[in-house]
Amino acid sequence: MLAIVGGVNVTLGIVLLLIAGHTSRQYSGVGTRSFVACIVGIGVWTAAGGVNDIIITVYELRSPDGGVISSAVESAPSIVAFGLQGSRIADWVLQVVVPLLYALFVLAYTTRTDRRERLLLFVLVPFGLLRTGGTMSATLVSLVLDNLPAGLSEALLPFLQFAISISFFVTGSIVLLSLGQLWRTLHRYQHVSTRLTLALAVIVPPVWFAERFFIALAETPLARAAIPVPFVILSTGAAWLAVTRFGLFEEIPAALAVARQDIVAEMPDAAITVTDGHSILDWNAAATDLFEREFSTVVGQDLATILPDTFDIKELLAGGQTTCRLPGSDRVLEASSSRITDSDDRTLGHTLIFRDITDSRQNARRAEVLSRVLRHNIRNRADVATAYLRQLTDSPTPDTADKIATTVEEELSALRDLGGTAREIESVLQADKRTGNRSVEELIRHAIEEVQHAEVVNDGHECAGGVSSVPVVIDTPPAETRANGEILIPVIRELVSNAVEHGGSAPEPHVSVRVKETSDTEGVDQWWIDVADSGAGISNHEVEVFEDAEEQPLQHGKGLGLWLVWWGVDRLGGEVSFDIDRGTTVTVELPGSLLSYE
Repeated sequence: MLAIVGGVNVTLGIVLLLIAGHTSRQYSGVGTRSFVACIVGIGVWTAAGGVNDIIITVYELRSPDGGVISSAVESAPSIVAFGLQGSRIADWVLQVVVPLLYALFVLAYTTRTDRRERLLLFVLVPFGLLRTGGTMSATLVSLVLDNLPAGLSEALLPFLQFAISISFFVTGSIVLLSLGQLWRTLHRYQHVSTRLTLALAVIVPPVWFAERFFIALAETPLARAAIPVPFVILSTGAAWLAVTRFGLFEEIPAALAVARQDIVAEMPDAAITVTDGHSILDWNAAATDLFEREFSTVVGQDLATILPDTFDIKELLAGGQTTCRLPGSDRVLEASSSRITDSDDRTLGHTLIFRDITDSRQNARRAEVLSRVLRHNIRNRADVATAYLRQLTDSPTPDTADKIATTVEEELSALRDLGGTAREIESVLQADKRTGNRSVEELIRHAIEEVQHAEVVNDGHECAGGVSSVPVVIDTPPAETRANGEILIPVIRELVSNAVEHGGSAPEPHVSVRVKETSDTEGVDQWWIDVADSGAGISNHEVEVFEDAEEQPLQHGKGLGLWLVWWGVDRLGGEVSFDIDRGTTVTVELPGSLLSYE
């Protein structure tokens, strides 16, 4: 009868090995290798026990009390002794290895096995090996302890016994923790079916507990051999159903776990996790950049420490959506929240998302300004052109007709220029802030060359052009700038063009472009570009529009040129200021990081 039980165990072991082979051929990816290794371990473990029972029965090596007769083993053929001892060693080793493989599979399958989790498993392996060595009392004691000095062997034996107890506890803990992780997964990821979770839960734990606990309750050798059989059958059936029927490698919850962690980690918006008491638990890299604080400096602190005093945290955590400005900054944030709950819908904490909407608000405001200015100018110029064209129906004189045609042509040309400026504004707002180094003087000269009637002159203010040319004096140090010329050239061109228009005419120079800077021990601190003229100057109305930095419904700038200047300088991280006491001086202040000396 013992031989029949052994044959059943060998058969079950072979079936498990076939399941492992089928799985390795059909699937790959997360958890596959550890699952296959686990099933192979159970198969070898079961088959080894069956081989052990068959050998004992065939060669009648068992005494009436069920123990193995050592003398009979020594007299048996060497291959029989090897098979008997090999199966026993396999049984001892796999009692430790299989739970470790099972834990590795559960970790890989249900969540990501990060460096700390793998390290934990590797730390537990020595305990398992110590336990294996300790349980090999018949072999280990005879081969090792008996050959050592008496004092050393007596000291080593308690250590091995202690290792057996500790590693047995550790291995059992691994099995229980694996079951706990599976149960947690069932509740956390609703797309994972209950039957799949239950199938995974009975693959290893019942077999391990049967081998470690239930066998000790048996009173006969046959009972000890037969007790694990139903548990192995359960394990075999569960493994087969999990692979072929329950979609084991189609419902991988690790994909969701990794996706959630990676998406939060890589998302451009700041994500913060807080307790129900508002203490910061975690946040992603975007939050570090947004709040300019390292996570280690804020973990455990109240959320209010990183937000303005006027921010209503309770309203946000209640599920509302609100906006705020960062303390000491002009950045505007849009905040939203969601609850973190357990299976009983109890609030454990909150996930907060902070989105920087400064750029989107600026873009919306810019789009509104463009729309208003374009509508205002297009309507006015179209009205003027229409009014003049209507005069043609009154049979005007040739001189009047020529004047009407010229005026209409000027208005249409102005509309064409308005469209070109709008396109250039779009290019400026989309251009990168920095490029390679380029001479500041070269950029300024390039900008002036694009201004009609403007001509660069030397310090003697000599203008080589015609009487319609307006001299422009340049005063700039031999410096280079990393500011993108696609932004800086249009900005300077518009300022010089406005100065030329209002600064008078040759031969006396009335327009100057001067660059100055302040330095510290680390380099340039700030630098300025002054564009000045001595003409009538820009109107107070225009200055008020740009100092408010927004266009009101009843307040329009004359055109888009100065808006290009304002937005272009803002794109470079600078500011624009106006001085209209004597003529007009427009100062463009830029960050020192954009200027360097050759």
